[in-house]
Amino acid sequence: MEDHCDSLSPLDIGADRCEEELRRHSAMECRPEIHNSDEYDVVPTPQDGMVFSSEDEVRSYYTKYANQEGFGIMTRTSKKVGNGKVGYFILACSREGNRRTSKKNPIRNCPSRKQKCEARISVYLCKDGAYGIKSVTLNHNHELSPGQVKSRNNVDINMRLKRTLDPNDQDEEKVKKSFRSLVVEAKVHENLAVYENGFGNYIQKEKRLIGKDGDGYALYKYFMWMQEQDSNFFYVIDFDDCFCMRSVFWADARSRAAYKSFGDVVKFDTTYLSNQYKVPLASFVGVNHHGQSILFGIGLLSSQDTQSFVWLFQSWLVCMSGIPPKGIITDQCKPMQNAIGVVFPSTRHSWCSSDIMKKLPQNIGGYAEYKSISYHLQNAVYDTFTTNEFEMVWKKIMEEYGLEDNKWLKDLFLERHIWVPAFVRYSFWAGMSTTQRGESKHAFFDGFLNGQTTLKQFVDKYDIALQAKAEREFEADFRSVCSSLACATKSPFERQFQSAYTHAKFLEVRKEFVGKADCNVCVAHDEGSICRYNVIEDVMMGDKPKEAMFEVTFDRVNCDVKCMCNMFDCRGILCRHSLAILSHERVKDIPCKYILDRWRKDLKRRHTYAKTSYAAKQLQPQMQRFDLLCKQFDSVAEVASEFEETSSFVKNCICDLKEKLEAWTTRLRNSSEVAVPISCAIESYMND
Repeated sequence: MEDHCDSLSPLDIGADRCEEELRRHSAMECRPEIHNSDEYDVVPTPQDGMVFSSEDEVRSYYTKYANQEGFGIMTRTSKKVGNGKVGYFILACSREGNRRTSKKNPIRNCPSRKQKCEARISVYLCKDGAYGIKSVTLNHNHELSPGQVKSRNNVDINMRLKRTLDPNDQDEEKVKKSFRSLVVEAKVHENLAVYENGFGNYIQKEKRLIGKDGDGYALYKYFMWMQEQDSNFFYVIDFDDCFCMRSVFWADARSRAAYKSFGDVVKFDTTYLSNQYKVPLASFVGVNHHGQSILFGIGLLSSQDTQSFVWLFQSWLVCMSGIPPKGIITDQCKPMQNAIGVVFPSTRHSWCSSDIMKKLPQNIGGYAEYKSISYHLQNAVYDTFTTNEFEMVWKKIMEEYGLEDNKWLKDLFLERHIWVPAFVRYSFWAGMSTTQRGESKHAFFDGFLNGQTTLKQFVDKYDIALQAKAEREFEADFRSVCSSLACATKSPFERQFQSAYTHAKFLEVRKEFVGKADCNVCVAHDEGSICRYNVIEDVMMGDKPKEAMFEVTFDRVNCDVKCMCNMFDCRGILCRHSLAILSHERVKDIPCKYILDRWRKDLKRRHTYAKTSYAAKQLQPQMQRFDLLCKQFDSVAEVASEFEETSSFVKNCICDLKEKLEAWTTRLRNSSEVAVPISCAIESYMND
């Protein structure tokens, strides 16, 4: 009769015996040599009464038998006797037992490979120190793969898996293809040890669990609470075949509204996806009218393959009403690049050049002339303004320092069109593309998230972090509207920017007006309305003065100015060379096309009114009034929409009212003494 025993049942083997910690073994983990047996012989079926000289010999024998029959094993129960030897143990099929469930977190519950299989052997310690099999159960309640792969083949395949499945290989299609070829060669079934212990371990290593230790439940509760607070809160969860969270995305009302104003350029920040952090966080970030980082949405990813990025990008695009950004900035990642091509085919894609330059020490730090190489490479990247000039300088550096065989540098050069400033500065990047030295931005949640922060802790800090950002933006708005910065020159151009731009952006413009003094203008070609100038600028290269020449074209008819440095195209700020030409041409007023609404301080943006749980305290009364008025407008729309005549009447009234309100609010901002006249005007309007 079988002596069935599980880990929770007491065994009558003496009070002086202690319980050994439960251990699990796969067929590849138990590989001691089988004594007096050829490794490749057919292993006999276990029977009652079989005797072995040691515990290791029993385990080795049953491991070989399990490999032969095609199932994994585990130690079900183990008891030690007083002398430290194991007096009793059970080796069972790895599919023994029940699946684990979580009452606390239903999101984590998923199907299990456990099937209550009862196949096992019970082993006891004999008086002479040998070990004998006391009872045997052979029947399995699941499919096996008998005799498909022997131990030697398992070792060979697993060693090849380790070589083939490189965790740092970013081409997941190559990885999958390599694994499939090994599976076909071995002719293994899905439950064979080579699958469970080879590619399965690789996948688990690469995937990062989302929702452990109650984190998933905390996130789910946060989503429910946010939906109560914010009707425009958006979230989506991607589950795998086991109904475990694979990926998550969410964005609140402020993020969605901010994207409408500043979503022309987006940086996809994957700083926290590295294994240094517990929270596998990726964020969509832009810059506002002060040049401050502003959030457009957050994703959690359990793996970093093309499929995961495609899902995240598509979820974000749906959240943003199907409007893709004009430009997106990422780090170097092939799966990410593939996903952008799928989801954002019309979007410009750029790698962050400063992030690439930070990798110089680890990739060329071993060269004896590293400092000199680094200096010249940085000059090649940041101080060349045409593609031909960059290519010529780069190749010269490779030849001079013997770097032609450096794979990292060769790969960078092949991808130069996606990161080198000379190639990307023709497009607008809102100052985020790091086309100049020292422009790398910190990650959005720096200061609120570190390597030890759990997902649950991050959820608790999320509102705090976003409130700090909202407060910072409000303070910058207040300073820009209620105070002014001094001009550096007497130019009427500069005063135009002073009155229009936020403080942060005006400081960038003022720097260019100061730099204009170092520019000397000479005519290169003057024919009709088109004039071409050479602007020679005195610059410093290290400690040495140098002259840099920039070609600037000016169209007198349209007042178009175009500089080869492309600063306006790239950053939305007129460069000193263009300002020098406008001054030389005696232009009195800057054309409106060179004063971007994106940087203006006198425009009210919708995201500042969005109702969120973390809004700046100073704006909360304004947000409440906004929310109340929106409800009132909804009730008016319900009545007016019944007939075409009433709808037209309300539309005309709203347009008329908006014009008057804009004038009144402007006066209210400029003076607090006009409250009575405004009230009279409102009353007069209502009487009319």
